[in-house]
Parts: sequence; structure tokens; C-alpha cells
Amino acid sequence: MTIGFKEKNIRRLLIRGPNWVGDSVMVIPALREIRKVFPTTIITALVLPWVSDIYKISPWVDEVLIYDRDGKHAGISGRLRLVRTIAKRKFDAALLLQNAFEAALLARLARIPIRAGYKRDGRGWLLTHGVLVDQSITKLHQIFYYWDLVDQLFRKKRIGLEISKNPVKIQKIYNNSLPLKNDLLKTGHQILHNEGISFNGKLVGINPGASFGSAKRWLTNRYAEVLDRLIKEQNAEIVIFGSSSELTIANEICQFMKYRPVILSGRTSLSHLMALISFCQLLITNDSGPMHLASALQVPTLALFGSTNEITTGPLNPLSVVLNKKVECSPCLLRECPIDHHCMTEITIEEVYQKAIKILQKTN
Repeated sequence: MTIGFKEKNIRRLLIRGPNWVGDSVMVIPALREIRKVFPTTIITALVLPWVSDIYKISPWVDEVLIYDRDGKHAGISGRLRLVRTIAKRKFDAALLLQNAFEAALLARLARIPIRAGYKRDGRGWLLTHGVLVDQSITKLHQIFYYWDLVDQLFRKKRIGLEISKNPVKIQKIYNNSLPLKNDLLKTGHQILHNEGISFNGKLVGINPGASFGSAKRWLTNRYAEVLDRLIKEQNAEIVIFGSSSELTIANEICQFMKYRPVILSGRTSLSHLMALISFCQLLITNDSGPMHLASALQVPTLALFGSTNEITTGPLNPLSVVLNKKVECSPCLLRECPIDHHCMTEITIEEVYQKAIKILQKTN
């Protein structure tokens, strides 16, 4: 199946990107493929503010249009303001990587003549080129869900599906996918230096939160003990990352600790977070946006999985390790555990610590 219009006639293409950090990282391989199809087209990404830095550094996107849905684009009047802004750009086509009905509606109201995306969420009638979701793709890693949309629209051959069967090629998917400029790296280094990081020991990043919900989070007191042991026994320097809403989690971990880590929760932009993670010899994390950033940045990662599925959303970095317990109810994909959080409580302090030092030994 091909989309049925001449790619050379698409001078301006709008891409509606996903709303979450992790999804925005997992869409990068699709962005790379889109650029191959449209090498000379001006590609604009329409995204929410908190994921925009990922697209701003992308070599496969020419410009970023911010959808400020909680600010100037809030409510009906705000949405109409956004529609007018989009319409003024006179896009020839819109490719909707986000699944929402609203994404198709905005493109239709902006009178973009070609509107392509998955035919789901009741939006098929708003699309000029709707694609049915191949259910076999939903059992693979989510990068192939986005990639397959591009293949089905523009190619006779489903390249992503073929790559999904090749472990060696899968591990190379994220190569050079988040290119950080030197000035950003210098800023990240300075932030760590200002916080007292000496870079003499092993720098270990911690991401103990997860925006989706508490079901994805390992226990704070267990994080605390692992961090204390890494500081005492491995001469590690610890930096805790997270959003401003996750500062409480970071402070709770510190209450259980004997040593004091650096807390940067809520104190960094997304671009600075990427730079900071890139300096780490290890990131210990729940299934989260920063986990996907670390994977794309080729940073060794220890990912703790419980309620979610590591097959579809796990880190693809070959230096990463997933630790999870296959209890009877996982992966439930729930935000909050309705019973005893067994999937996470089964992961022990000793297991996490031993996995962590094994990864650190390989990075020396």
C-alpha cells in the first residue's frame, strides 16, 4: 500500500508528534524514515511544550510548532487560535503520529488537504489516507508501531517489520538519534560541577518517578538503600532526576539515606536533562521518559519494570538491563495497583544493587 500522492508535491509537511517524552523518543526512527521519503520537504513538528526539546535537536525536523494547550491554546477559543496558526502555514499534508481524534480534527479544521494517520479512535472519516493498525505490530516494541505507519503509507516494503526480526539491527536503531551539541553538553557539565560532582567516581543517575502512575514505581526506601551502598562501596556520585511533581519522591528517598545525593528533580529543562543523563555511567530508573532518553543516548540503563511490558516499551540500548518479576497479573498496564504492588515489591534491594555494579564494571 502506498499513500497515493506524489511525494515531490509535498513542499510543507506537518507532523503531529506524541504527547509523552518516552513516546517522542520512540517516534525518532519513524521521523528518520519520513525524512528519507521527503528529503527536500519542510517538515514541521506540532508538539506540546514539555516534549519540544526532543524535536528541536532532531536533524529530521526543520521547525517546531508549539501546541500550548494549557496556555494560549486552551479551551475552544485557544484551539481555534491554533487552527488559524496552522492554516496560515498552508501545509500540503499532515502526518498524525499521535493517535487522538483531536489531532485529525485540528488538521481538518486547518484545511490541510492530505491528512494521514492510523484509522482509530473514531477519526477515520477525518483522514484522507487512513491506515488500519496491524495487530501483530502491537505485540512488538512501540517504535515499530510508528515506523509501520510510515511504511504502509509510503512504501511497498515494510522495512520496520523486517528489522523487528533482527536483534542486531534493533540495537542500532537509536544510533545518533539524539545528537547533543557541544554548548548543551558544556552546560550540563557545568550544572553537575556546580552541584559538587567531581567526576572522579562513577556517576549514577536515578529516576525514581514515572508520570503515568505509581504502579510503575519501585519503592523509595529500597532506592535509598541501593544508593547508600553505591556511594559507600562503589565510590559512586548520585544524581536524582525527575519533574517538579516528583520532587516529593526524591526527598522521600533522601529521608531514608545516610549519605546525601544531588537532587535535580524539577530543576532542569528537558534539553538539560538529556545532557545530564549523557554524563552518567548508569541510569537506574522505572519505565519512564528518562529511561527512553538514556536508551537513545546510549547510556547504560537498569530499568525496573512491573505493571508495564518491557517487550513493547523497554530500553533498546544493548548496554541496558531490564529487571522484572513475572507475577500473575503483570503486565496490567494500570496507573495504580489495586492490590499489593507485587510486581515491584518482588524486586529486591540486593538484585538491583548487584545488577547495578555489574553494569558499572562493564563501563569501566
